[in-house]
Amino acid sequence: MSSEILFSQALGLQSPWKVEEICFSSAPISAQSELYIYLGFEPGQQFVDDLGALCPVHDTVDRKWQHLNFFEHSCLLHCVVPRIKTTNGKV
Repeated sequence: MSSEILFSQALGLQSPWKVEEICFSSAPISAQSELYIYLGFEPGQQFVDDLGALCPVHDTVDRKWQHLNFFEHSCLLHCVVPRIKTTNGKV
């Protein structure tokens, strides 16, 4: 099992969301090392707007959140969040 699949299951991700990359930054003993998990979605996906209609992706925005630590390592989630063009034409 790949680490991407393992972390996808641990985070409870479902299609179209997926773990795209995992990076580990080891640090000297005095500093805390970091685990970076990069999330994305499958190309061509559509997402539901407030009215429940499927809408195409207009563009994306990069976001970053701190997750619970992974053992003694801080864990940061990086995600490409889609912005959709809704049925009424707004983004």
